[in-house]
Amino acid sequence: MLAVVTVLLTGATGFLGSRVAHTLLTTRNERVIALGRGTPALLRIRVVNALRVHGEEVTHPGNLSRLRCVSGDVAQPWLGLSPALHARIAREVDAVWHCAGDIALTGERDRLFRVNAQGTAHVLAFMEMTAAHCRLVHLSTMAVAGARTEGCIMEDDLTDAHGFETHYDASKFEAERLVRHWAERQGRPAVVLRPSIVASDRTHPDEAAGHPLSVLGSMIEAVALGGAPGIPAQRGEGTGLRLRLAASPTATLNIVPDSYATQAMVRIGYDTAPDVGDVRTFHVVHAHNTPVQALFDAMEAHYPGLRIDCFDGEVHDASLAEQYIASHLAGFLSYCRHRRTYDRSRALAATPELAGPAPVDAGFLRRALGFTGQAVGSR
Repeated sequence: MLAVVTVLLTGATGFLGSRVAHTLLTTRNERVIALGRGTPALLRIRVVNALRVHGEEVTHPGNLSRLRCVSGDVAQPWLGLSPALHARIAREVDAVWHCAGDIALTGERDRLFRVNAQGTAHVLAFMEMTAAHCRLVHLSTMAVAGARTEGCIMEDDLTDAHGFETHYDASKFEAERLVRHWAERQGRPAVVLRPSIVASDRTHPDEAAGHPLSVLGSMIEAVALGGAPGIPAQRGEGTGLRLRLAASPTATLNIVPDSYATQAMVRIGYDTAPDVGDVRTFHVVHAHNTPVQALFDAMEAHYPGLRIDCFDGEVHDASLAEQYIASHLAGFLSYCRHRRTYDRSRALAATPELAGPAPVDAGFLRRALGFTGQAVGSR
């Protein structure tokens, strides 16, 4: 019988962290210590609610008995724990999955660096108190590739030579840099997972953590139906509404379904054994990029009166609706100039029996954007 592994997991209520926690509890028979803000009782309610979104099997006998919730905060020294509890948990754990992070693409630099970079530094300080066999799995992002618009990003690439599109990108780059320096300095291994844009085409409760495409769909709905502050109603159906967006008409995005991404991340994070002092980075991405135009086509199909035009340069004399989109989706639109691709050789080698991700077709995009009913205005 396999020994039960104890995992400290940060970000268990987040979009990706909750999926990882659910999978560890239901398929890997692991003990999970979920670190998060709030009292242990309230935190447990939030974590369990987040886990149930991904399947009620998590509530089966034995699964939740292996879930422990501890009040803490990665942005605080000692992870917000007392020194005694910090040391005690460090002695217990066999692995640390660092999934917590601030994902606000338009967030303030200081806040993003405090959570994403300094938070990672606090996790690494915790790792130094763990046993030598304790594994570190760090959840990063393809955004660390920065403002590079073309070419193939290799799994070992990590450079700031191209600059960054957003403070979020820069903060996650700094977090990865800290992980690499820590592993080299301590002679400890680490696994770094870089997912692309992870999206779900399933309907989830409103209170569930969202993903970039669901947020995008909500923004477009607000504009098309006149629900955004300061934007005149568009006759209830987006009729005659034109949006000029600062996006390249030839740009592509790498969008990967959440079911595949979760399975790949858990298999890689759980089964990969890097050499001492080695950081192994894996791209959790789709084999095929999605044209940005395909996203806009899905929006126009749902709102027949909506027209979206792409502009490589700045949009002059922007309407109120265009100003709203530009200000609220500045980070996302900055990615809509990219045509880069991503190597995933190492990730494929680490998951030989895992079926590839489902196609990101028009139907998937429509559902991921939250467009589950008939086109607005159709009869």
